[in-house]
Amino acid sequence: MTFDILHAKGGILMIRNLEVKELSNELFKPYGSVIDPEKLEPKMKEDIFTFWDGLAEMKVDGILTVGFLEVYERSKEFSKMERHIRTKEIFFVIDNSVIALVGKPTPDQDFPDPETVRAFLVKPGQGVLLKEGTWHWIPYPLAKKARLLVLFKKGTPDEDLEIKDLLEKGLSFRINI
Repeated sequence: MTFDILHAKGGILMIRNLEVKELSNELFKPYGSVIDPEKLEPKMKEDIFTFWDGLAEMKVDGILTVGFLEVYERSKEFSKMERHIRTKEIFFVIDNSVIALVGKPTPDQDFPDPETVRAFLVKPGQGVLLKEGTWHWIPYPLAKKARLLVLFKKGTPDEDLEIKDLLEKGLSFRINI
């Protein structure tokens, strides 16, 4: 990983360049797990359907909600990250590929560790299950827009959402595509 250093009014801004990695269980393990039916044998297969079971397990204390997220093309630079301390989260890509932006959980600090922030390519029909506390940001679409299903415990956006802007620490990220 490389950094660009910019001198701006008020100080120095470091921009960390993120190379996009192919999604794999091994590389993604520090952040959660990969959901990819194409890498598993189906539970059932008939002429009119194929069914995969047990792609991910997510225990929640309460009600699980299914949300719909539509993301739009934007700058490849970002400085914000969010986490859910008490809740796992699933992103599942419906139509167009996205870049998942993640950082390892940091249970003993209020900011993500920039050294652990990574970018992963997630294709349609794939998803990721984020561990509790995994830092992440809005997936970056590789088309004008992309749609995703989002699953987490009911109330998470209101009761378990922490957003940090790393510009406060003089740091930003750039996705290298």
